[in-house]
Amino acid sequence: MIFKYKARTATGLISTGTREAASENAAVSWMREQGWSPISIEASGNAGPLSSDKGGGRSWGGDLFPQKVTLKDKNVLFKQMATMVNAGITIAATMDLLSAQVENKTLSKSIAEIRDAVSSGVTTAAAFARHPKIFTSLEIALIRAGEEGGVLDVSLARLATFVEAQYALQKKIKSAMMYPSVIVFFTLVTLIVLCVGIVPLFKKAFVNIGVKQMPLLTSIVFGISDFLKVYWFLLPIPFIAAFIAVKQVNKTTEGRKVLDRMKLRFPLMGDIIFKSIMARAFRTFATLVTAGVSILDAIEMSAGVADNYVIGDAFRTMRERAQNGVMLSITIKEQKLFPAMVAHMVAVGEETGQVDDVLSKVADWYDMELDERIKALTSIIEPIMIVFVGLVVGLVVASVFVPIIQAMQQFM
Repeated sequence: MIFKYKARTATGLISTGTREAASENAAVSWMREQGWSPISIEASGNAGPLSSDKGGGRSWGGDLFPQKVTLKDKNVLFKQMATMVNAGITIAATMDLLSAQVENKTLSKSIAEIRDAVSSGVTTAAAFARHPKIFTSLEIALIRAGEEGGVLDVSLARLATFVEAQYALQKKIKSAMMYPSVIVFFTLVTLIVLCVGIVPLFKKAFVNIGVKQMPLLTSIVFGISDFLKVYWFLLPIPFIAAFIAVKQVNKTTEGRKVLDRMKLRFPLMGDIIFKSIMARAFRTFATLVTAGVSILDAIEMSAGVADNYVIGDAFRTMRERAQNGVMLSITIKEQKLFPAMVAHMVAVGEETGQVDDVLSKVADWYDMELDERIKALTSIIEPIMIVFVGLVVGLVVASVFVPIIQAMQQFM
């Protein structure tokens, strides 16, 4: 049977080719005899990294509704792995123990498959790479760096710390978005209830008492009420259409560029989005460099983690210039996207040979700035939302009471 393979050689180069072997395990064993670290292997004509007759990383995806693996789940997993590996327990035994302990069914199944792969001779990083929908390329790179450097427990501990920081960042963003989202939702519900349930009663009463001339505001509110009573099912269509349009635009390169720029320019939220992306990207950069990943690979992965064209492009420019021998601090200084302080901190790190520490401090600084912006937003948005809700509800109420006052004046 012919297998296509991809492996990292002892010198760090990537080797690809084909190998005739009785089974996948035999092909993996041959690669390990050469001193190579398997990255992927597939039978000729089959798709998927390191696929096997047992299903490999694909079997979990066959579930109709697989349970989502959260950052919190992965944080606990990596912490437990680091502790067990540090205690001298083999990876196969560690994964065997964890597969029975983990509550998340999707993660538990993946851990069991990783255990089987490691037991058959596949490296830990390659086994994790079989599950790209659960473990990111960054997490796999950190595991590979620790495995190749003989400090897997240290890399796993760093990975747990990194995932924990990402989880904390995620919670900050959700908390910042929660309050305005809830207020807007309940405001819309209140308006719909008023327009569909209350306003028609007043309209009927006005007709009965013979009020013919309605103020403009009242006419508009009554018109909206009549529309909602008959065509209420059309209400979600504009939101669905907008969602689909954004998704379609985001699929094109130019469209994504425009949307990513718009995200960073949103009033109030734009700065929070920017700082959260920067904190995530620099935290990734620092973690990878500390783990021993090359600067160029670390920058490339950080650009991917940014998930924003504008910021990703800034990191890609850093990588291109670093490849040509230009210092990171010079490139950062020349780009308006980064504050001058960041360029200065990175320059100090390059001069002292402590780039990883400085990058971590830059991520901490962005985290601190993000906290301050979220606190400021919370203090600003509360009175804004109260005024907004008051105005909206006040307009509806005024549209009803103005004709009542006019009718009372006619009878006086």
